[in-house]
Amino acid sequence: MTIVGTSAQRQARDGTHILVIEDHDDTRGVLDVLLRTEGYDVTLACDGENGLEKYRARPADVVLVDVFMPRKDGIETIREFQRDYPNAVCIAMSADGDPLRRNALEFAREAGARLALRKPIEPWVLLRTLEGVVAGRRALARFTASA
Repeated sequence: MTIVGTSAQRQARDGTHILVIEDHDDTRGVLDVLLRTEGYDVTLACDGENGLEKYRARPADVVLVDVFMPRKDGIETIREFQRDYPNAVCIAMSADGDPLRRNALEFAREAGARLALRKPIEPWVLLRTLEGVVAGRRALARFTASA
């Protein structure tokens, strides 16, 4: 795994809290290591119910949501985030190669996901996506504070 980013970039990410909602243990573990190595503060959840509980206890700056999960799938989870926490930034993740899952990322966007990433996700794609989202949130916060 190639880690992307300089020490200064990692320091800029310090304090950014990412909630990862993913049912596969291996994928959750890889995302945890990648994001922590890059300086993010990470909380892990195994499904939508668990993810919403963890967000209620400690809101995250960005929520990575797998689409296909048990108990509460990603589409339903994203809808609930948008209803209860309209400022939450959800990024949907899914492998949609299967014909039955082909439109999963489109449905996630319709449910309120700000972005959608196709699995398998290259580490550099995920990290650059998060950098853009975090930079955008910080710029909006500065703009709102000065207005």
